[in-house]
Amino acid sequence: MSVINDDICRLDTQLDQIKQEINDLQFASLETQKHTHDLDANTERTSDLADVITSLSVPSKSRPVLPPEHIVELTLKLFRSPCEPHGLLSSTDHGLEELTWLAVTKATVQTLGVILRSLLDRSLLLSDEISYWDTILGSYWHIGVYTLQTLPFRIWRRLAKPRPSKNDSGVKARFPMSVSVQWTHFYESIQRCFCAGNLHALQANVLSPFVAAKSEIRRKRERLKVMKDLNAHGIGLLMRECFPAQENDDKCKWTRFISADDHWRKTVCRSVILMETFLQKLPSDRGFVDLGEDILSAANKEFACLQTDSDGNHSIRAPELVAKQLHDILLRLLPAHNTLVLATVDKHRRPSRLVRYWLPLSMMLLTASTSFKVLKNRRHQLIRWVASAAETTVEFWSNWVFDPIQRLIGTIRHDEKSEIALMSKNSLEADRASLERMVVDFILDRGEPKPEDYALDINSITNKVREGDLTPVLRAYEKDLRTPFVGTVRGDLVRALLIQIQKTKVDVEIAIGGIDALLKSQELVFGFVGLTPGILVSYASLRWFLDLFGNRKGLRMGRRQDELRHALRAAHRTLISPNPAPTGVLAYRDHGLLICDAEILLKKAETLLSGTELRAFREDVADLINQRMVVRQLEIVGRMGWVYSKWMK
Repeated sequence: MSVINDDICRLDTQLDQIKQEINDLQFASLETQKHTHDLDANTERTSDLADVITSLSVPSKSRPVLPPEHIVELTLKLFRSPCEPHGLLSSTDHGLEELTWLAVTKATVQTLGVILRSLLDRSLLLSDEISYWDTILGSYWHIGVYTLQTLPFRIWRRLAKPRPSKNDSGVKARFPMSVSVQWTHFYESIQRCFCAGNLHALQANVLSPFVAAKSEIRRKRERLKVMKDLNAHGIGLLMRECFPAQENDDKCKWTRFISADDHWRKTVCRSVILMETFLQKLPSDRGFVDLGEDILSAANKEFACLQTDSDGNHSIRAPELVAKQLHDILLRLLPAHNTLVLATVDKHRRPSRLVRYWLPLSMMLLTASTSFKVLKNRRHQLIRWVASAAETTVEFWSNWVFDPIQRLIGTIRHDEKSEIALMSKNSLEADRASLERMVVDFILDRGEPKPEDYALDINSITNKVREGDLTPVLRAYEKDLRTPFVGTVRGDLVRALLIQIQKTKVDVEIAIGGIDALLKSQELVFGFVGLTPGILVSYASLRWFLDLFGNRKGLRMGRRQDELRHALRAAHRTLISPNPAPTGVLAYRDHGLLICDAEILLKKAETLLSGTELRAFREDVADLINQRMVVRQLEIVGRMGWVYSKWMK
């Protein structure tokens, strides 16, 4: 909701209170006139006026201002027609006159809302253009780019404008020199500057387009600032002086309108005169130092003349005259003012997109044929690249994302197909049984120990071999090493060596079995570890793709925070830049600029805040506008700075 919308809704609420008081007085009047013959006519006119007042009321808090055509159409019903001598007014009924004044007041409030809304929109448009020119002037690089962008137009204007020489004949003076001759003179002048060492002449010849562009930018910015100052004066003046009851409802209550001095009607007439006087004011090059005071003084003089002409008493056609003034404002003055502002903006706004991007577009057009030829000659290679990239992407997702996910799900379900295995289950048992048989056969074949020295117990030998004890084989191996040739010929040395190799194989399989058991116990962890690279690469790719072609929510959020912080800074700068009056109140222009800054603040806050925070922000903005003293307004801005610092980081 805009700052203007809040004030229009507040005024409409006060007018509804007046309507209720008028209805109460009319009800008492009808009780006394129930036997008169004018009762039916008054009732019909009262109903018509009530319909007009209802139609002129605020339709909704978000859009409280009616269209100008609707306001004009409704106020036309207040005019007297030839068929109806008294129109909607009656000289004998005070209640009908008050209802008519109430309808005119509602129309005046709506007209004020239309004017303020129009001025505010135009001011924001002017602020955008001024900000663009400030950005251009803030960098020599930007000025150079602007000079290059507008260079064709400058060359065209210079070539199209003939420059006759005093020494040339009259016929030659009528026609400009050709382009080649002008470039020749330009080259010769620069060559003379280099030869003579005249830097000032060189600057005049080479940098003249740059200096001209800079001067043009400053001139356009100043013209836009003049128009913005005019709108700011109007916003501040109308917000502060039209219906001053909106600033402090306790000191000026409109419900006490039935008084001898007709304060309510005077306020309406004065507000209409203020709006009319301002819209008739045209921008001037001398500035707007005292524009608000001049308009206020002229409006007060016109209002005083009106009061003098009517001898201090309101005529019976006064509401109709006020309605006609509103028609003139809505149908003639406001459109003329908008046309003037838009004409100024169109004349001094930023260059069009075609002007700003003519150089890249020209390069694209010039290189289009070459680019098409390159693409045509390499189309098969480009198609292969695209197909290879697509195939690589599909294989990556299949091998590193989908397959690990399927194996991980199988591990969670204890699926045998997904279990990790380094060796078969029966391999170790078969190798161990083979080792036992080899040891037993070796010992029995040697038969060296005597029965009284070493009892041949097959079960005992088998148990020792299962525990890894190969002492008999090792003793025989050590004995045969003393006579290796004999042991080799007999074969015992070779058999012992082969038994040890089998023992090593069994030990390796036991170690592998332990590793296999460890892997099986941590199979879920290894599943997640195998899935992690594919997930990370996929997430990074998707994030990059969304940031490149998506909505860029994070970047936009940061940009919105910066914009909100800069808008609050602009409001603070508006409060501390001017020199306030001795009373500590902002001038009309500064007050209008503050309202524009507050409108920008609300727009930026609506993109970041919501719910309770947004309602609190709107209350703070309303306090900032409704508070008159600069000191208090600075305190409010400071409070907003630390309260909403979370959204401005």
